[in-house]
Amino acid sequence: MSLTETYNNIKKSIVVFVSKYIPLAENEPPPIFPHIFGTGFVIREDGLIATNDHVVKSINKLWRPPKLPKNEWSIEAILFKITETGCIEVLLKVLGVFLIGQFNPGTVYYGPNIPDIAFIRVKAKGLPALEIDDSTRLEEGLEVAIAGYPMGTEALTAPGYLHQMTPTLQKGIISAILPFACRNPHAFTINIMSQGGASGSPVFIPDTGKVIGVLYAGLNDFALTANKDISTIPTCISYVVPSRFLINSLKNIDDIPPKLPKDTKSFDELIEVTKTVDKPKEYRRFQIIKIKNTHKA
Repeated sequence: MSLTETYNNIKKSIVVFVSKYIPLAENEPPPIFPHIFGTGFVIREDGLIATNDHVVKSINKLWRPPKLPKNEWSIEAILFKITETGCIEVLLKVLGVFLIGQFNPGTVYYGPNIPDIAFIRVKAKGLPALEIDDSTRLEEGLEVAIAGYPMGTEALTAPGYLHQMTPTLQKGIISAILPFACRNPHAFTINIMSQGGASGSPVFIPDTGKVIGVLYAGLNDFALTANKDISTIPTCISYVVPSRFLINSLKNIDDIPPKLPKDTKSFDELIEVTKTVDKPKEYRRFQIIKIKNTHKA
């Protein structure tokens, strides 16, 4: 298949994570779109989404309403469904997260103690899942593509209004195998610029769509501004966790709660529910929480 054909399938499974609650002062206008803090992708139709460990851990840094129950998450996942009449935002309620607690890397390993991957379960079934592949040999020069939300909300609202509702597709090659070409690399780099919001993007083979890794970081350079301030500059060196770690981790998830509730709707049912909402104000992407302005004149 061509990359265009492959991407038409891939983007159906790309998920964006946003803040569910937005604290605003009384006279402060709401944002155009909720804060995007990461990307993910569906790996099982029963609501399991892959992303990064650092994306999941950043949830604790998001603002929560004081009276929000402890079992309620302050985030939501969104899948954009493109139709003949436009684009539908399908909200996916988060039920729980899975972090890697124990990790056995094997005899030869130069990587971190825990790979930067994690999983989020949402209340939905029949989701479009991507194929995870660990049989492709990782080699320098292998063509790859990624799809996610680099620069988060800024890219979607660059002109001052919401003008993009899809992931961004990028293409490059594997630049290096880490620590070197071997049977058990802990990561590989690609010559694609990574920016905030893209963490958790799937890295896939352009002509098959098979996922061979998860984007987790980018290498930054540094420079001085005219005011002598230090500024970070993204480079075209980005880091990817090989899909082998995803596959091995999935073997231990089946028996871990939370299970899907009996009233869980299918993806098609969620689309229909979204379509039936008449007034835009009744279907909100996020919830505005008005708070007292504590700033003194």
